[in-house]
Amino acid sequence: MRRGIILACLWVVMASGTMAQTVRVRSGEHDGYTRLVFQIPPGTDWDLASHQNGARLAVALKDATFETDAVFSRLSAGRLTSVLQPEPGAPLELDFGCDCVATAFLHRQTMVVVDIAPGAFTPPPDIAALPPLLPKPDVTKPRAAHPGVELPASLLQLQRRGFETQLMSRLLQGADREVVDLNLANVGARQSGYFGPIQSPADLPENLHVSTILDEIPGLDQSALLQVETRPKCIADAELGFDTWTGTQPFAQHVAELRGGLFQEFDRLDIETAEKLAKLYTYFGFGAEAVQVMQLVPKRDAKWDRIEAMARFIDDQQIARSNPFFDQQRCGGDAALWAVLTEGYLAKDAKLNSIEHSFTRLPQHLKVQFGPLLSEILIEADRLESAHRILRAVDRVNDTDDPELVLAKASIAEAEGDDQQATDLLTKAATAPEATDEAPLALARLIEKRWSDRGAITGQELDLAAAYAVQFRNSESGPMMARAHVLALALNQEFGAAFGRFPAGMEDKAWHRTHDQVLQLLAERGDDVSFLRHVLTLSMTEREGMTIETAMALSDRLTQLGFAELGFEMANRPADKAHRADRTRLRARASIYEDRPRHALLELAGERSEPAMRLRAQALIKSQDFAGAALILKEIGETDAAERNFWRAGLIEEAQTETPGMYGNLAGLSQALTDPIARQPEKPLADATALLEASSLTRSQINDMFNMLGGDVSE
Repeated sequence: MRRGIILACLWVVMASGTMAQTVRVRSGEHDGYTRLVFQIPPGTDWDLASHQNGARLAVALKDATFETDAVFSRLSAGRLTSVLQPEPGAPLELDFGCDCVATAFLHRQTMVVVDIAPGAFTPPPDIAALPPLLPKPDVTKPRAAHPGVELPASLLQLQRRGFETQLMSRLLQGADREVVDLNLANVGARQSGYFGPIQSPADLPENLHVSTILDEIPGLDQSALLQVETRPKCIADAELGFDTWTGTQPFAQHVAELRGGLFQEFDRLDIETAEKLAKLYTYFGFGAEAVQVMQLVPKRDAKWDRIEAMARFIDDQQIARSNPFFDQQRCGGDAALWAVLTEGYLAKDAKLNSIEHSFTRLPQHLKVQFGPLLSEILIEADRLESAHRILRAVDRVNDTDDPELVLAKASIAEAEGDDQQATDLLTKAATAPEATDEAPLALARLIEKRWSDRGAITGQELDLAAAYAVQFRNSESGPMMARAHVLALALNQEFGAAFGRFPAGMEDKAWHRTHDQVLQLLAERGDDVSFLRHVLTLSMTEREGMTIETAMALSDRLTQLGFAELGFEMANRPADKAHRADRTRLRARASIYEDRPRHALLELAGERSEPAMRLRAQALIKSQDFAGAALILKEIGETDAAERNFWRAGLIEEAQTETPGMYGNLAGLSQALTDPIARQPEKPLADATALLEASSLTRSQINDMFNMLGGDVSE
């Protein structure tokens, strides 16, 4: 019996746990797109429906609730403006702040990845408007009269199925003859055209005739066929031959021999020798020298384009023409590795195992050079284990802690949530004596992490930030270091100096983000005088341009300091749809401080969260509705406060006399004072004694009541 009860309880608990599930949402900003990741149980159905400047994500979970509180903490590009779920179980509404489109895919069977990137929204094609695949009957020819016979549906499909069978067989024959490519493009909207019959070229000799396998199928002369996107041919390792670009001779001797034979008599260029020299330079990491050799070649084909792209990438130069390794990640081999490096991201269909294997076969100097970059790309794609393996392969051939490797390891630690390890590695990279370009980047990332963790900054880090801001002021990293210095000053609570270093106008989005970060630190750490001096002087443009998180932080602090009207204005942003419940509570709180309890109650209408209920109780107390406030406080478990307000409302009978606490005892005393005294008229002496005892007890109870109140005249 007991075992059955336990099993039943476990079944109820498990059933209740499946009724409502929370879908965790993570966000990240990437170069060119914004990414949202939704954690779902394996096997859960989901659907992303796009519309103009927005999308809607639905998951097949009962009463699913999307946890979106931290979505905007890592976003800065403004592509995503709001995420809203009207009620548990409803789809999540995504609103975009740009002309963007959303795409989604399932990662590891447990993560729905939604990417938001600039682009024009294309409505789904109207199937009814597409031209028919089969020829339309000629309605001008009269039909012979025949009795009406109702054919079954299976017979009506025979003609269509016959066409499909013939078409598929012809396509397979074309694939065998290598005249048709069956590698279809990804599913999605694409422009299709009406081809019509294929016309023969006008200059074709009379003894030749051009046709396709589709011409052999009767009835398809005027069919409209969907365009098929062709994909580049895979580059095999034997065709690229990167391992053969060096020889057994020492590098200096090999280069000298090739340079000596570069020109023949009459200064004619030896194309074969030039190719070998360009490959040798590229293999050993001399990209600029390889490009100079290739500029001597007058005519170059796809082979030369691949060599030039690799040489320019090695020397951090921009690839002059279109990337010859485009769409090669799906192929595997060395070409897939160079495709990842030159494209700067990991494709969804990339063969990662083959890419890692190709990386291990690189020469030592290229491993050290490409390892940090490849690990960063893998981290962006959430392939942390692969990034670990890449860095371990670099460590095996590199004895020194290069700043680039330290930065890559810090990125992995940060992605894995090891904040302490990430901070230690960033500090090591920022303060390394041999660091050059990596030290400012590491310091900027370290200061950003200090802000994210709301930590403190050391004097050494602040001095380094000031020095780098001056040293790199005229370089590409100058604005980044100037922003890092401003943020470091704010972390050190030097808000006056921080605000004094903001440029006039601040048209750059990065400066706007730094301004918001400093304002949030000011709201959290600044003293009252500094806070008011900088916040009250904000222009209307600065108030409207700040993020909703910043406005909420300022609104909360302003309301605490008595500037409830300005705090209400900060939280009252109808155009923003994010953090609606939080902003509603801030407005209600400001209304209470402004002595507008009725307005606060209107703001809180429909809100059932515990903080909202507590604010509603405060508004009712402000309105002298102590009984209503007591009922709300009792509902949320604030028993002592509820008893106090029952007492203030004069509802002694509603109070719980057995409740521990001052007001529970007061309720018990009040009830005892109202109890009637048992009289004994037939016994005058006993009756008088009882009256004296009751009088003494009453005086004692009244004295206890005054002692409990402590002379509080408000009671």
